[in-house]
Amino acid sequence: MKLLINGVGNYGAGSKIGPACWPHYDLIILSEGNLRLSWGAHDALLLAHDAIFIPPQTSFVGTAGEMGCATWVQHFSAKAPELPSPIPHRGPPRILRGAASNEVVLALLRRLHFLREHSSRADLRLRDTLFQTLLLELTHAPQRPGVERSAIARLQPAITWAENNLAQSQRLPTIARHAQLSASHFRALFRELRGQTAGAWLRERRMNEACRLLTSTDHSLKEISAQTGFGDVVSFNRSFRQFHGLPPGKFRQANPRPV
Repeated sequence: MKLLINGVGNYGAGSKIGPACWPHYDLIILSEGNLRLSWGAHDALLLAHDAIFIPPQTSFVGTAGEMGCATWVQHFSAKAPELPSPIPHRGPPRILRGAASNEVVLALLRRLHFLREHSSRADLRLRDTLFQTLLLELTHAPQRPGVERSAIARLQPAITWAENNLAQSQRLPTIARHAQLSASHFRALFRELRGQTAGAWLRERRMNEACRLLTSTDHSLKEISAQTGFGDVVSFNRSFRQFHGLPPGKFRQANPRPV
C-alpha cells in the first residue's frame, strides 16, 4: 500500500468537486460542512467526519452544500489483500458515517498533512505507515446514523455567525442564540449533525484560523490571539501548543509566509 497524494480542500456553498475518475483509490473525509456526492445513478449527502472510499475507475462528482465544506483528501494505491474490511476493492463507494470524529483519526490526519512536503525515504515510509493506521482506525470506528437536512438548516445561522466572528465566539450560549436554541439543545443537535461536540468544532475553527493568520499575515501574536477569541497571548500560546504540538512562534518559523 502506498499513499500517493494527501491534502486538504475548502469549497464554498455550491462549489463543484470533479467530475473525476481516478486510476487509484480515493479517500475523502469531511472535516466541516456537508457535501452531496454522486456516482452513476446513486448519490449521498456526506456530513462532517463522514469518510468515503472511492475505488479506482469510479466516475463521481460532488457539490458542496449550503454550509460549504472542508475536506481531507488521500489518493492511494493498494492490492486487494492489503485493504481492511469493509473498504471495497471494486464496486460502489463505501461511506463510513462519523468514522473520522475521534481524536486518534484527527491526530493522524494532522500528522499526515504536516508530512506532505517531506520526501526523504524515512518520511515516505512513515507516511505510508501512518496512512495504513488511519485506514484501520476509520474502518473500526463506530458509525452514526444519518440526520435530517432540516437540522443542517437549523444550525446554519449560528455556524455562519461563529465562523465570521471568531473573536466573539468564545462561549457556546452566545453562538446558540443565533440558532434561536438553548445552549443544551444546540450542543445536542450539533453533536448529532457533526459527529463531534460543538466545543471541539469551535476549538478546531479557532486553531485553523490561527494557522492561516500565522502563515499568511504579519500580524503579531497578540493580534492573532484577539482575532481568534483568546483573552491573552499566554492562553493562546498554551492552547495552540496543545492542539498543534508546538508554539505559534515556532509554527510560523516552520511555515514561512510565501514571498
